[in-house]
Amino acid sequence: MKKDFSLLAIVLLQLICFNASAKIWRVNNNAGASADFSAFDAAVYSALVVNGDTLYIEGSATSYYDASISKQLTIIGTGYFLDPADVNYPANVGLQYNKYSSVIRSINLLTGSSGCKFIGIVFSGGTIYGDNAWNNITFEKCEIAESFYVPNASNSGLTIRKCFVLSTLNCSSGSLTDFTCENNIFTGFYASPYLANLSGSNNIFRNNSFASSGIGTVTTIANCYVANNIFAQNNNTPVNFTNCNIKNNLFQQNQTLPPSAVNNLINVDMSTVYVGGTTGSLDSRMVLKAGSPAIAAGVTVGAVVTPDCGAFGATDPYKLSGIPAIPTIYSLTAPTSIPSGTNSMNVTFSTRNNN
Repeated sequence: MKKDFSLLAIVLLQLICFNASAKIWRVNNNAGASADFSAFDAAVYSALVVNGDTLYIEGSATSYYDASISKQLTIIGTGYFLDPADVNYPANVGLQYNKYSSVIRSINLLTGSSGCKFIGIVFSGGTIYGDNAWNNITFEKCEIAESFYVPNASNSGLTIRKCFVLSTLNCSSGSLTDFTCENNIFTGFYASPYLANLSGSNNIFRNNSFASSGIGTVTTIANCYVANNIFAQNNNTPVNFTNCNIKNNLFQQNQTLPPSAVNNLINVDMSTVYVGGTTGSLDSRMVLKAGSPAIAAGVTVGAVVTPDCGAFGATDPYKLSGIPAIPTIYSLTAPTSIPSGTNSMNVTFSTRNNN
């Protein structure tokens, strides 16, 4: 019963929220689970699953592996940093009853995948790539722990928001317009964007937090509005900006900036910026500490005047563990056994809407 209860409840609650023409499908590879599909690729390739449908990828200790996608789908997982017993990636406790993430290894986004959205998915052990141009693809509240390659084509409308990124976001082959990257956390040895081939005037790189110290911190950004970011880089390699509008960022290194750049802080002592430490989830360590120079140091975003710099600032801040903005069960109490002849039982559960 425990296996299916959390996401089954989510599905039931969400049925009233979706257009009648779209359908929600459950994908669960746990042994004995009752779901529409037991494999991610089987759901993607099924003729029953059509443009506009949603796949709920339920938490599992086993990866859902790979798929090539040629449909417009919304694919929703359970978030990340959920398992209290995981010493390598400590959990944000009390957010999900199901302690397992929804892990997908590789995705190949093909023609027909325009408009796809990935929310609360862990990408690990493979590659995010495309054999064809991407248009209006969104990654939100995902953990991206694998190679991420923008296709060698004319791409547009890629959005990466509120994600926890452990790898390089690479746009060095094809071109990309209308790119948005905001309220993400970049951490780890290889975590950085390499965005040399951005083009056009509608690219935004805003309110991102870096805590990288490895070779991945060598970052190139071209043709972009760059604001309210915290660039923590310990290898003393400046960010390579080309034709960028640069405002209200914090730089750990001695960054050289063009004359047009305004209100940026250089040579910032990062020990004064983040809560840091060695306990708690990796994303919770990126919260600003009291008195941080990043507090209220940002340029206005929407209705938020002088927002905090970094992932937790502006109009739609980063959410711990990437929990999707749908109702979830975070606590469940049920009898371990039911006496013979009993026709009812008491179950207590607690929910939150995660908006």
